[in-house]
Amino acid sequence: MSIKVRVGIRVPKFPSVISGGIRILSEYNFDFGVQIDRAKLLKLIAFGVASPTELIRRLNMPRAKVFRYLNALIKRGWLVRKDGGYYLAATIFLVYRVREFGDYAVLEVLNDKGAIVDQKAGLVIINGKESPKACPRCPLLQECTNNIRSISKSLGITITSITPADAYLELISTIINEGLVKILLNDYIDLHVNNGL
Repeated sequence: MSIKVRVGIRVPKFPSVISGGIRILSEYNFDFGVQIDRAKLLKLIAFGVASPTELIRRLNMPRAKVFRYLNALIKRGWLVRKDGGYYLAATIFLVYRVREFGDYAVLEVLNDKGAIVDQKAGLVIINGKESPKACPRCPLLQECTNNIRSISKSLGITITSITPADAYLELISTIINEGLVKILLNDYIDLHVNNGL
């Protein structure tokens, strides 16, 4: 099942991304994709490595394992296959969780998980709240700071957080609160169900 909405958030296009839009993944599918080997695969694809042969060579993994990961990542909404190559399905991946409350089902879009494609950093994965206290001691502080500035500039979002850890969470929250919520309040959602026909 896929949910399709018209998105009015400004999203940059990259050669490694098929649609350039936003995709909302279930928490289960997101967590599947950010496991170490699969995340390495996604990051290579984000940097434009689309050929399965080149992915196998760079990852130094057995061919069967790489294809198993590629097929699973397509099934879980991360990737699209086109012209023999593999591409990310979106520029921004948000994450949702479904909760049942009696007769209601509540769809909760998480503000501490997601992924964003950046031309310099590749695929930036936000997976839970990081301690901002760790940022000043991190050897990648300047690189992270530059990455978040680049991403926020490409999306037209102003970030006020001091540390990169807080800034990434602010970026995801802004995309959800200022973009997605407004779109969902004023638009509609089509549910497309594949019945295997």
